[in-house]
Amino acid sequence: MSRVFENTSALFLAHLAARLLSLLVVIFLMPRHYSETELGSYFLALFITNLIASIAELGVQAPLIREMTLRPSVARHFMGNALLIRIGLSAIAFGVMVASGHLLNYPHTTRQMIYLLGLSEVMSSLAQVFRSVFRAFEQMKYEAFTVITERALVVLVGGTLIMLGIDLVDFCLISFLANVLGLALSVFIVARRFTSLRFKPDLEIWRVLMRQALPFSLGNMFNLVYFRIDTVMLERLSPHGVTANAWYGLAYTIINGFTILPGAFMGAMFPGMSRAYVDSASRFRRIYTDAMQWMALLGAPFAVGMAVLASQIVVLFPANYEQAAIAPALSLLSWSGGLTFLTTVVITVLRATDKRKAFTLLMGATMLLNIGLNLILIPRFSHIGAASAMIVSEGFLFMAGLVFISRKLARPTQVHVIVKALAVSGVMGVGLLLLRNRVPIWWLVPGAIVFYAGVMAILNRGLHMTLDAGG
Repeated sequence: MSRVFENTSALFLAHLAARLLSLLVVIFLMPRHYSETELGSYFLALFITNLIASIAELGVQAPLIREMTLRPSVARHFMGNALLIRIGLSAIAFGVMVASGHLLNYPHTTRQMIYLLGLSEVMSSLAQVFRSVFRAFEQMKYEAFTVITERALVVLVGGTLIMLGIDLVDFCLISFLANVLGLALSVFIVARRFTSLRFKPDLEIWRVLMRQALPFSLGNMFNLVYFRIDTVMLERLSPHGVTANAWYGLAYTIINGFTILPGAFMGAMFPGMSRAYVDSASRFRRIYTDAMQWMALLGAPFAVGMAVLASQIVVLFPANYEQAAIAPALSLLSWSGGLTFLTTVVITVLRATDKRKAFTLLMGATMLLNIGLNLILIPRFSHIGAASAMIVSEGFLFMAGLVFISRKLARPTQVHVIVKALAVSGVMGVGLLLLRNRVPIWWLVPGAIVFYAGVMAILNRGLHMTLDAGG
């Protein structure tokens, strides 16, 4: 097994388990103990802190991994100086979170959740500096361990306390403490397994990192804005107010729980892709093609299956929740989730090849498109309008990015694999549509997986996809 597959497996299994554990809490526990209004306020606080946390990132992580991959002998100096940058930016980000809670005049409980979730984001942001070492040295198993430990604490402790009757503010406190543990574990592993924590502040390293990061930072913020601004706008523009955040947030959480694969996959491929771009144009093209093929193979059936089965999935929520309002949002967001598999490839390629201007312009255009669509659609269609805006935005991002990469960097080969994936997914979708009201979902999902995997294996027999980016 290649190193990419090993690292992808470690990251994927860890983040998938973490997302599934989070789904267990958000989907099965929270709706049974909190009202739609309470849960809507939680999602609002969560997405606001996610949005503002982009200030702390400032695009440093990708160039940090890239530099440590290319210059491992000075990794500790890059890590230490990046940590100093991140501490300062995290302080600014948390200040903005606190100010936003007051300036937007949110209720006291919502502000408390913003503060605690904001501190959680700060801890997570600092931990990412150390986890960048794991990725640069292509030892993602350590990141997997810290992520699993962190999420398990939230689920076991937080989930138990939810059943005992704690409020959502206390649950946010548990989340903060879990992120503190994740940071401590990351620091410990880096110090014991990789490099000492001693380093010398170096303005030259700051210059190297910031020269690469600043152009990407604006693009990263644009990216997060178009992913998160809809929830903030929902609370203000939807005729249903914060309740629309609950409907949209539940649907979004389900989709987000299963779109961890492209992030894990491309995160594992990033170091090898960065090296290949410098060393070998043909190898870079092969890695890019393989990534696009695998994400299409996985994203197409995901989008079709989730869209068709949305009305069956929402019955998991308690009867006092408006299931009829959640189902169409889930169905629409399934398509944007499928597109996320492909847009993650586009974004990773632009970062790995250091195409800063193109990345920023692409993210900025996507953000403006998304905000404009939300302004038009949310007042008329509430959370359904927000979900529709997300589909159009992701579609634009993928098509525009694909055109740029094809013209300036590389053209993917063997596109017939993608065409086959779309065709087989369509057939699978028709079958699910005919059977969804006759066969329990517990049988439909495994059956669909077996059908899709079996047909694709037959159609692509003999196809060799190397994925040897890890060497």
